[in-house]
Amino acid sequence: MADHLTDQEQLEALRRWWKQYGASLALALVLGVGGWFGWQQWQQARESRAQAASLVYEEMMSAVAGEPVEELDEAALRTVQDRAEALRADYGDTQYGALAGLMLARLAVGRGDFDEAAELLRAVAERDDDPELALLARLRLVRVLSAQEQYDEALAQATPEAPAQLAAEFAEARGDIHYLRGDLDAAREAYQVAVDAAGSGGNGLLAALLRIKLEQLQPEATVEDAS
Repeated sequence: MADHLTDQEQLEALRRWWKQYGASLALALVLGVGGWFGWQQWQQARESRAQAASLVYEEMMSAVAGEPVEELDEAALRTVQDRAEALRADYGDTQYGALAGLMLARLAVGRGDFDEAAELLRAVAERDDDPELALLARLRLVRVLSAQEQYDEALAQATPEAPAQLAAEFAEARGDIHYLRGDLDAAREAYQVAVDAAGSGGNGLLAALLRIKLEQLQPEATVEDAS
């Protein structure tokens, strides 16, 4: 305020200024400080939730202990089922929820419940927050649909636009579908694509297994060397 104003005049001017702008200033301060604290609380809650999900996931994987789910005893299977269901129910929007969906699908396949397995895999395959995990779910869905003899849908899911790291697996799946449908020419073509993809990707073991499939369909033909 100007130096020539008296103390009383300065006080009156301050009161008028506060009456005009004070409420807005107070609101801005509340929103600013509240927003900062809200952000901090949200971050802490997010980290805490991720840690909790990680612990449940570790319990699930500890019960599996690196063994095929088909070989787990009843107690281990129950633990895996419970933890996977908890992850999917409480943390379904996280990567742990998606991984739990894949695990539950494996358990469903082990029980012979292909309908449930397909439903679980579709849910993961349709997620857009983790493309690689979604692609893996789609590949497994192709296998489940093939087991259900739903060949048209299985073939539609076995997209040829798969990335390089799964190109051989998807091509193999297409070959298997064609073989099951009796279309041996299409099966040979798909298996050859799979052999080439596995060879160029440095997966020698998969390439060797695929060559066996291909050679069984054309015993007198020479399979192109993809190594």
